[in-house]
Amino acid sequence: MTLNTQLLAMVLDELIPSRPDGLLPGAGSLGVGAVVEHAAGGTPELGQLLTQGLAALDDIARRSGAEGFGALSPTARVAALRDIEQAEPMFLSTLLMLAYVGYYSAEPVVAALKGNARPPHPLGYDLESDDLSLLDAVRARGKLYREC
Repeated sequence: MTLNTQLLAMVLDELIPSRPDGLLPGAGSLGVGAVVEHAAGGTPELGQLLTQGLAALDDIARRSGAEGFGALSPTARVAALRDIEQAEPMFLSTLLMLAYVGYYSAEPVVAALKGNARPPHPLGYDLESDDLSLLDAVRARGKLYREC
């Protein structure tokens, strides 16, 4: 089973839409579908869940008289997503989690949020020094365990 990439992009744009000011595209337009497809390709059960969920979403749209999810009005798309959430809760929650991971790790999004798009290691991040005197009361109690 392979994912319907066009449908996936439309759904992702509904889940994480573009900003009204145009500074950030929606998740589908940004290419988050590739992250979802990569995850689905590595886990057959995940691929099957997503493929079946997208097909069910398209079926919901067809039952309403549309040619598919893409032919629905924006309001009807939201209604279809609410219907699939009730019918297939694992599908939508899983897709949403993958969408968040892909979207908020994409360089344009990280840069727009004034973050740093590099991983934390090996360079690390500067941390404030802790006030280790807060541990004095614990240290004063002494050892509360026995050596084995």
